[in-house]
Amino acid sequence: MIPRLQISFSLKNQWAFCFGQAYSPAKGEYLLNHARSGIVMALHAALPEGGRVGVVAYNCHTVANAVVESGCTPIFVDVTEDLHMDVQHLTGLQLDAIVVTNLFGIHNDIAAIRAAQPNAIIIVDNAHGYGLPVEGDFTVYSINQGKMPALGAGGLLWVNAEQYMASIQQQYAALPSYSKSQEMKLFMTMLAKAWMHIPWIYGLFTRRMKTHRGKIACREAVVLRRMAQGVSRMYQLALPAIAEQIQQQRANAQQTADTLMSKGLADRVWCGDNAFMAIAYTTDIAALQQYCLAHGVETATHFARAIDWAKQFGYVEGTCPMAEKLTKELLMIPTYVPLAQV
Repeated sequence: MIPRLQISFSLKNQWAFCFGQAYSPAKGEYLLNHARSGIVMALHAALPEGGRVGVVAYNCHTVANAVVESGCTPIFVDVTEDLHMDVQHLTGLQLDAIVVTNLFGIHNDIAAIRAAQPNAIIIVDNAHGYGLPVEGDFTVYSINQGKMPALGAGGLLWVNAEQYMASIQQQYAALPSYSKSQEMKLFMTMLAKAWMHIPWIYGLFTRRMKTHRGKIACREAVVLRRMAQGVSRMYQLALPAIAEQIQQQRANAQQTADTLMSKGLADRVWCGDNAFMAIAYTTDIAALQQYCLAHGVETATHFARAIDWAKQFGYVEGTCPMAEKLTKELLMIPTYVPLAQV
């Protein structure tokens, strides 16, 4: 059974975690424990008194949590059918900032969003979009296990607007680092998750223990830390191979799309610029899931609980109709392995 998320911790990565050379950030780049930590820091710098922040309704609850943690109010924006932020919906809103999430590596038109909200701070959320460009006033990336590259508890914040650099630097200087015991605990946690996601172990035990209903209660504090030194070392090791990995994922996604379309199992299959996942649009999700499972590949209705999560942050049902529709009609298929042509 191939898990939907790539969660691994190879011997090479274990060695790098303990003994490798740490990554040296460039000017304006900050190493954090999560991408959400970068969103909190960016909003603290740009909107110290709080404000109204646009976020897409079809999204992870961690984004809205980061907005609330920064003292701001999330304002939900709809998505288009191809998972871009709906610029037309955006135009009619009063916003102080926008978190532009490039869902599954699908690149948004930042210039169009800037034109729709010329006075809003723009934070580009590339938690799914490693390899996409640094844009907006701030950009965040994730390198967590299950993301791309699938390393460990880590995120990166890029500060593009010079006027916020001093505030970010001050915040970063005050952030705690992982202690040695916390680094050891992280190592053991990553090792355990990797073992649980070995395909034969995952198929026999791990998948059976999972609940597929998704998390409903999602209000939680965001813990801000610097990136673990071990994850920074792994990131330095992984950098030379990331571009090649993206190319392979694109090829795998194309093979998956060709297979499913030729069999009439999906109305459309596409992926983002980095092919983090293949996205299948279908009115019969159950049939498509069964086909993939029969060929040893796990899939999921990613963000199927997005509207339930959003309601906990003030979302009013009917505000974002396309987001509500897509939670029931999109299936995510992994691209780190190809779906066999059978």
